This record gives sequence, C-alpha cells and structure tokens, in this order.
Amino acid sequence: MLIAGDQWRGEIDRHINNSQIILLLISSDFISSDYCYDVEMKTAMVLHKSQKARVIPVILRPADWRHPPLSELQALPTGAKAITKWSNQDEAFLDIATGIRTACRNLIRARTAHTETPSTPHKSLRPSKRSTISLYCTRCGAVPGQTSQCIGLEMYHDFQPYSQPLYCPRCGAVPGHISECIGLEMYHDFQPFSQPLYCPRCGAVPGRPSECIGLEIYHDFQPSP
Repeated sequence: MLIAGDQWRGEIDRHINNSQIILLLISSDFISSDYCYDVEMKTAMVLHKSQKARVIPVILRPADWRHPPLSELQALPTGAKAITKWSNQDEAFLDIATGIRTACRNLIRARTAHTETPSTPHKSLRPSKRSTISLYCTRCGAVPGQTSQCIGLEMYHDFQPYSQPLYCPRCGAVPGHISECIGLEMYHDFQPFSQPLYCPRCGAVPGRPSECIGLEIYHDFQPSP
C-alpha cells in the first residue's frame, strides 16, 4: 500500500507498532529475508511478549521454522500444516479465518473484562441550541466526540436525537459505551426503557458490561423488582 516517495521502513514500523494482531506469513522466502525475519519478526515478538499484540504464524509453504521464537507460538492452519500441503486449500483458508476470529474474540473478552470504556463528553459541537440535544449513533451507540467501531470500519456514524434512556437488550450498552456487540461486528439494537432493568443471570444493569458478554451469552434484561 506504499506510494512513491514513502519511507517504507518507517511506515512498516509504524503499522507494526500500532497493530493488535500480527500475522507472520511463513515460507522459505520469509525466513531468508533479513528484514522480515530479523527486524519485523523481532519487533512483533516484543509486542507479543508485552501483551500489546497477538502474533500468529500462518504457514504458507513448508519451511524450517520450528525453532525459537516461532516454535513458541501456536501456528495456523491447525496442526501447522502448510497451506500448499492441503488437498483442498479452501479448507485451509477457512481454518485460518476461524482461528484468527477466535483470537480476536479472546482479545475482546480480555479488554472487556479489565476495562470499561467511559462516555466521552460532548466536545465536537460549539455551545448553541444544538448542544442541548442528546445525540447517539444508531449503529454503534457513540455520542458526538467519541470514536467508535463505525469509524474503525470506515463507516460513518448515523447520529439521531433521543429524549429518553436507551439500552441494547443484547449486551446492555447505553449510548456512549462501547460493548461486545461492536467487537463481534454486530451493531447494537438500541431500545427505550422507562423503568430500572437488570440481568437476573449476572446482575448487570444497562451501561455495565458483565460476565454474560464474556461468555458470549447475551443478557436477559428484566424489570427490577
């Protein structure tokens, strides 16, 4: 994706350091490349060991890779069987896609378990009559001034006004709170509510993430007694 005049090494380093999942496409060409093997992979392993990124080797062709640090990582496809050795390569790519999706979900679970994204105050509009209107994105739940998955997927927000409390019955998010619905690439299903709600399985109330989400079981919100 580099264009003429770009400093390729700086651009590559910047993207590696900003990545949460790094795929190493393993072949004899990768191993024989001084820059790929000695520079890029070492940077990736530092991020992996510091838990800032997840490094996943993807075995494209048979190669001598089964030695540290690569041998310490779980590779794809299943059994670390090179893609070119599969009789049906479509099955190999499906296996890889499934493995990467599982890794993504594990990262989301870990992030949701340890952090709760707070609402971001409204900063994008100047004080005016408009500033008294509560707005939220009907797809992802972001409020003005807050970045969210809509932007990450290069889709723009669909801001709409609201006058009463809203919540997502699947995950319990309220406008301004990012939740598991977004992480699993499913948009919220915001609905209004007029009385206190809670999940009898985990005790969460709208706006508070809980174990139901981490176990990929959605809340069962009911009116509070």
